[in-house]
Amino acid sequence: MNSFLEVEQTGPLNLILIIAGASLCLASHLFRLLTHMYSYKKDAELFDLRWLLIVTFLGYLGWGYWSAADPVKMNIPSAVSLPAGVSLAVVGMAVFLYSELRKHGVGDRDTLVTTGIYAKIRHPMYIGLVLLHLGYPLIFKSFTACLSTLLWALIIAAWTHFEEKNLERRFGQRYVRYKRQTWF
Repeated sequence: MNSFLEVEQTGPLNLILIIAGASLCLASHLFRLLTHMYSYKKDAELFDLRWLLIVTFLGYLGWGYWSAADPVKMNIPSAVSLPAGVSLAVVGMAVFLYSELRKHGVGDRDTLVTTGIYAKIRHPMYIGLVLLHLGYPLIFKSFTACLSTLLWALIIAAWTHFEEKNLERRFGQRYVRYKRQTWF
């Protein structure tokens, strides 16, 4: 009987690089969480957007290595994991990018975007990221990177908490009504 997980042999250098990649990924997510919390509480940016992009890029670089090199593999046929993972990752990236363009296309922080995808979903970018975080590790059958999606979802829950409190403060009853009419 085949088990769901297979553990591949890996050398000590690869194990160190996997741990470094996972740590870099986690550190970048925590950095972004703390930055979001600060900006929502103080209504000011803690770091320039360039620094956030650099930290995010490094975090995803670490996460990508971790996903590809993870020795704990899910025993799923490639005929299933590859198309499912690619589909989830592509849809997640598409939802994220469409949402980002839709939101920032307005270019005004004082505008509450409630049209397009935002008419149905308050946080489509986060849904896109969760799909990406499920899909990419599935491509490589990476169990621990796929499992990290739970941690990522908790971080997103914290972001949305602070983000929604900030939006309620800024937009008042208009945001409360919008919240009642939309999902997540």
